[in-house]
Amino acid sequence: MQTAVNDHTAPTAGILLIAATLFSVLAMAHHPAVTVPDIKTAMEQLRAMADLAAWVHGILIALMLAIYWALTEYSLRRGVQKPMVRAGLVFYGAGVVAMIGAAAVSGFVTAKVPNLAPNPNEMDLRIMAELINYSAVLNQTMANIGAVAMSAGILAWSIGLVHSPGAPRIVGSIGILAGLAPALLLITGGMHLNVQGMMMVVLIQGVWNIGVGVLLIARRV
Repeated sequence: MQTAVNDHTAPTAGILLIAATLFSVLAMAHHPAVTVPDIKTAMEQLRAMADLAAWVHGILIALMLAIYWALTEYSLRRGVQKPMVRAGLVFYGAGVVAMIGAAAVSGFVTAKVPNLAPNPNEMDLRIMAELINYSAVLNQTMANIGAVAMSAGILAWSIGLVHSPGAPRIVGSIGILAGLAPALLLITGGMHLNVQGMMMVVLIQGVWNIGVGVLLIARRV
């Protein structure tokens, strides 16, 4: 049974998908990063960039949710009774949850570590260094899970698209590449999700997002 959808929602979802994708790239371009190896100076950098980190990651979380909403609208139009459409929703949704966790750790938890000891002694600095390392491991683990799961979702949606003629088939072909490339690179160790790696994932997935956005605006799905 085909799920009833409001045809007027498609252009809105498409515009939102494209806009949120472009703003995600812009937000990633402002992602702060510690640039010094010395732990004391690094703590000072983290303290100075705490507000920026919170804003950037808060915005990225909101944009991820906006993108996922648009993709649920896309899924409704494709038909949630189709196995590959449901698989896309499940995998991409799991990826969003993991990515929100990674963003929360990077933007809100790590940034609070320097405030645990405003005037740290040598022992405090050692403890804070371990906390930063633990936060980095947690962030990377959740980001990797998120990127692979989101890629799997894009792959599932795209497999369904390539069976449609015309523009949807082109977008589906792009999506298969966009779904496979980041996942394979991360699994094989060819890419690491530092700031540059995360930007690459956002750009690769963003090409597919924009393609789907155009299809929604044109009501081609």
